[in-house]
Amino acid sequence: MMWPFIARCLEIATILLLAAIGELLNQRSGVINVGIEGLMLLGSAAGFIVALNWGLLPAFIAGTLIGGLFGLIHSILSTSLRVNQVVSGMGIWLFAMGFVTYWADRYSGPLPRGIVSPRIYDLSPMFFIAVAIVVVIWFILSRTHIGLKIKSVGENPLAAEVSGVQVIRIRHICTVIGGILAGLAGAFLSTTYLAGWSHLPTKGLGWIAFALVMFSLWRPWILLSGSLIFGFVWQFAISPETIYAGIPAPLPILRMLPFIATILVLTAISMERFRKRWALSKPESLGEPYIKE
Repeated sequence: MMWPFIARCLEIATILLLAAIGELLNQRSGVINVGIEGLMLLGSAAGFIVALNWGLLPAFIAGTLIGGLFGLIHSILSTSLRVNQVVSGMGIWLFAMGFVTYWADRYSGPLPRGIVSPRIYDLSPMFFIAVAIVVVIWFILSRTHIGLKIKSVGENPLAAEVSGVQVIRIRHICTVIGGILAGLAGAFLSTTYLAGWSHLPTKGLGWIAFALVMFSLWRPWILLSGSLIFGFVWQFAISPETIYAGIPAPLPILRMLPFIATILVLTAISMERFRKRWALSKPESLGEPYIKE
């Protein structure tokens, strides 16, 4: 039966999609957060520990809250205090690796059998929620006045400020929402996809989500397609026998496939033939602090 494999692919795509669409919103407002992996780790640890004691819904809430908290920290550092955005994001990632190792590894193991996520034909409803979030963010960015403000802040914050747009507030809001979604992705990973905790369970999913934003050329619909593709690649690398039992490559080599695919995609969009289109899509002020004159 192929459907259980497809359902697992869609659940990995859900994790990537939640984290990546939040980062896309960040970057549209001009804030880059390379600490997605760290936000996912913190959300994953919080979600798993809360699930052990209070169940799944509180676990998702805890994941989103801790993701939003560290999104706010990143926003204050990079937007208000004008710390280098890459340095701030890397600091959150490094802190998260150390903190969850100390905080959550003592709980390593599966969730109790009674804590089970609801399923629709073996697929978590969170997949449909993630797709709905993509639709909402696409609609906001493409069809609303607030979306125009977000994009103007990412393109030319000085001109946006002159036009009456509150640049700092919009960047704070977008970065916090991005953190919330990354934390939710982490909580979904530990409580539903893995249904357990192991050392640093994200295994690079946050970095793939970050790369997907560039792969998508900052467009939500391309991001959705990319998440589905990488979800399949990730799950195939874990259980290739579902597709073809006679694959000669050893499992450790196959598990490198998602990262090899990420490198190939980033290399392709950096080539000259893609560069013009990529430059037109990239927010002009991405990663640059706004200094009010």
